Amino acid sequence: MKLKDKKIIFAGCSFTYGHGLWHYTKEEGLPKDDKVIHYHEFPESLKFMEDNRFARLVSEHFGAKEILKPTTSGCDEISLYFIRELFGLKSSNEWAKCKLNYEEVSHLIFQTSFLDRCGLFINEKRIRISDFENFTFNPRCDEGDLGMFWENLKSFYYKEIQELFQFLEEKNIKCYMIAMENDYQDLIEKDESMMKRFIEIEYDGKTFNNFSSLSEYNKKLIICNDTDFFDEPPKDLHPGLEWQRIVASSIIKKLETDLS
Repeated sequence: MKLKDKKIIFAGCSFTYGHGLWHYTKEEGLPKDDKVIHYHEFPESLKFMEDNRFARLVSEHFGAKEILKPTTSGCDEISLYFIRELFGLKSSNEWAKCKLNYEEVSHLIFQTSFLDRCGLFINEKRIRISDFENFTFNPRCDEGDLGMFWENLKSFYYKEIQELFQFLEEKNIKCYMIAMENDYQDLIEKDESMMKRFIEIEYDGKTFNNFSSLSEYNKKLIICNDTDFFDEPPKDLHPGLEWQRIVASSIIKKLETDLS
């Protein structure tokens, strides 16, 4: 099914941006690590990235246009701001470089990132996991203040995503989630509505509920381990070409099933 003249929003971090795909051009002068490159330096390599990231692959399949943040990196907190800015729900214009009407957009694909990057405002001060003296990343089992903060962080951003989905679906925009980690997985599995909107990744006859478990299953899907393509892979921990195609295929399958 084609979505002619429609737009699909892809909100996420560097994995959605396609960070590092430029390495596959092997253009002379490209950094051998995960350093960001710019159009005035490597226009062909950045165009290759845009043409081969999952956002473009999905959008082209449906005859739609993809809308992304123009910069790499990010987190769920920024993604929520970005989406709200797109529709003029925020007066700021920090992340969105265009404005959209609801009727222009058919779908939102929300890629959750590392929850550790998000913050909560407590007594008018923004607090992150790293502000704790004894912090550890993703402290799911900690029973002290750190663990309590983690649970509050998780609950807060899950609710924010959930409420944004409900709001946009009232505007006839179909919303989906695809996950970097399993941070929200226990909440998703208890939520029938979100389970219907959750995109699992299918690869090699198996199903994965987050990017990390996919990459752990096949480490060669990460650029720095892609010895099938590179003689000396760049020191870049972002996903490679095959990873982008796998994720695109899973998103397409989910959307096609729901559109049919």
